[in-house]
Parts: sequence; C-alpha cells; structure tokens
Amino acid sequence: MKRSVEPDFKFDKDKFGEALMAAIGTRTVAQFSKDAEISYAYLSKYKNLREDKTPTPQTLKKIALVSQGPSYKELLEAAGYDSDKYEDDDISIALDGPDWSPMNTLLPTLSKANYKWQFVNVDASNGGPLSIKVKDAPFDMWFFIPVIREDVKKEDVVAILGCKEAEVIKPGSKVTFLTSSKRLFDELSLIELSLINIRISVALVNIETSLVSNEKFLNTSVDLLEEDYAYVMTNRDDSESSLLHM
Repeated sequence: MKRSVEPDFKFDKDKFGEALMAAIGTRTVAQFSKDAEISYAYLSKYKNLREDKTPTPQTLKKIALVSQGPSYKELLEAAGYDSDKYEDDDISIALDGPDWSPMNTLLPTLSKANYKWQFVNVDASNGGPLSIKVKDAPFDMWFFIPVIREDVKKEDVVAILGCKEAEVIKPGSKVTFLTSSKRLFDELSLIELSLINIRISVALVNIETSLVSNEKFLNTSVDLLEEDYAYVMTNRDDSESSLLHM
C-alpha cells in the first residue's frame, strides 16, 4: 500500500537511530514500546539500523508524546520531513523552547505518585495528548500538555483545548499544562475559563530535580472537590512507584 505521506528528504537511518535513542532515554526499548504503544520489533529495527523506510509522521508523534529528549519537530527533521509542513500538527502549545523535555518530568513525577495510575491507549488517528487513568480519582481521564513557549495567553489555552488533537478531552476530564517557567506558571494560574467544563491545572517543573514542584488549578466551571487536591502531581512518595501495570 502506498504511503499517504511521503518524506521530503532521503531517510538517514543513522541520524534517526540517534534521535530515537535520545527519545528512549533511560528506559529500555521494551518499556518505551509500551509507553509509546508501538511494536517492540518495529522500534528495534530502527534502533539497530535495520530499517530503511521512513517512519510516518503519526508514528513520530506517538514517539514524541513519550520522548525523554527530541521534540516532535526534531523527530520529523531526523526522519527526513520538512517540519514546517507539520507546524499545526504538534500537540505541544509551542515548538521552540529550552532543552527541557516535558517527559523528563512527567514520567519520574508520576512514577512516585501516592495514587495508582496507568497509561491509557490514545487513538493514534487523532494524535491526542498523552493521558492516564487514575484509580478512584474524581475525574475520568488526566491529560498532559507541555508548554515550552515563553508567552501563552488565555486565547492560546482555549485554542489548544479546541484543536483537533484535543478532541479526546471530554467534560469530566482533567488537563495539566507543564511549564518550567515560574513567570509563566504564575500567569497561567490566574487565567479564568468559566465556560469550560473540565478541570485544568498548571504544573511548575523544577529543572534541577526534574520533578513538579507546584501545581495550581485554574478557575473553570467545575466545582472542585476536596478529593481533587489529593490527585495532584506534588502528591508523591519518593520511595515508592505507583505505576499500575496493564
């Protein structure tokens, strides 16, 4: 079957192999394949430089969502695509920013949480954000969206929540925006979205520890419950992993 999307440049398997290893980071290929929901055998071919076909942008998006290094834009370029053509296809609010990777914070923080959680299969056809399900939480699903741009306004938040990739976010869900900027954290926490019927929070990343140091809820139409404050990213036990295996 002919590919629906063709690469713009010749595929360099060595270059992409390096980008893939950076995305895998400290995890094993087996664990990464589970996180990204991509076949272990498929990823191993690229890791061991035995695959000559360019991965599709949709596959690159799945890798980017759980990457410990390269962004979606960087993975596109490493695979031979013109990333400018896919600027509107990135779930991240921004494409450019510091060397910090949101996944370097998300996975370590949640693995130490004082509540039980598990990854949820996100429909790859719509490229939705990474999500988890938390046992006994007052919300149905928890979605995470990185913010790596210096300035984000209320209209930007509304736009990302209304984009095609965010269609999987339904009323009753929780969305957390991740940022490493204290200034941006303070500005986002003051935004009021009184017409939006989902729980929304912003989490501040401590770059030195790679963990979330603070999380605040935004004002939405949802009346927060006391239990909501038990399911935040700062509620964790550094000595115990809370990941529920499927």
